[in-house]
Amino acid sequence: MVMPLHNKAEHVAAAIESALAQDFAPFEIVVVDDRSTDGSRDIAASFAGERLRLLGREEPGPGGYAARNLGIREARGDWIAFLDADDLWREDHLAVLARAIANAPGAGAAATRFDHVFDTHRQPQRIAQKLEAGAVLDFRQFLECWLEVRECPMWTGAIALRRDVLIDAGLFPEGRARRGGDKDLWLRAMRRTSLAYDPTFTADFSRDSSNKVSKTTNTLSTPCLIGTARKLMTDADTEERRLLRRLINQEIAHYARYSLKLDQPIRIPLSDVNLPEGLGTLAMLAVTRWTPVSWRKSAYHFVKSLRAGSARMRQGQ
Repeated sequence: MVMPLHNKAEHVAAAIESALAQDFAPFEIVVVDDRSTDGSRDIAASFAGERLRLLGREEPGPGGYAARNLGIREARGDWIAFLDADDLWREDHLAVLARAIANAPGAGAAATRFDHVFDTHRQPQRIAQKLEAGAVLDFRQFLECWLEVRECPMWTGAIALRRDVLIDAGLFPEGRARRGGDKDLWLRAMRRTSLAYDPTFTADFSRDSSNKVSKTTNTLSTPCLIGTARKLMTDADTEERRLLRRLINQEIAHYARYSLKLDQPIRIPLSDVNLPEGLGTLAMLAVTRWTPVSWRKSAYHFVKSLRAGSARMRQGQ
């Protein structure tokens, strides 16, 4: 297991304890500290021993990508699971992953379901219908499930991948991305292997914890996943290319919606949108680039209310 750490003193002890409390004990826990200044490193060091190794980097890496990459390279096991220092595993997390791996020996990745945990409520991971009873997904099916619910089936804190798959895929995009690098790696990795998915809830994704990178950084330029998807198209079959084109448009629309609430306009070029199927995305991107801030923010709250109403309707069905 690999855990990046940077100024998470309020949370790191609970995260490590959740890893140590697993019914299926982790082979090792590798914590990589990015020069924490709030006592986080000392807290992690208090757990150091036979099962926990504490490593350090001289320079923090935005998003923890460089720290995770160091942990992967230093890991001694064949499979790598990830847990951020402000998230939690339930006691059966590794056991469920191990069961999924055993039931799909050819898969190089495994994932479970998780809860988004906010200060005021919990929200279950949205999953495609195909995943509700568990499934083994090839690359095409992985893309279909992603597109169906507009969420990647894999979240970093609820997965495990073979170490060789991660290395062959090129690891996390340190130096290339401040946000969105996780999904970029899962896309590259899934082009090389299959995913064993178990719908058991085994992890908690903390959305309102302190010092979150996602709350202190913005992505206004083209996300690295777009370039990765375009590269994958070069040797993809016709159906995979169609799905990758849809994924590119979906991701651009996601960042365009997010940018509506920001003071700065998005910088993703209109030429990144795949046409003709991405006409709606093109229109949204144009709006976010060239309308006044007050109009953009009004549009954001309108879109947010529509999505909230749609979610309530789904829950009532």
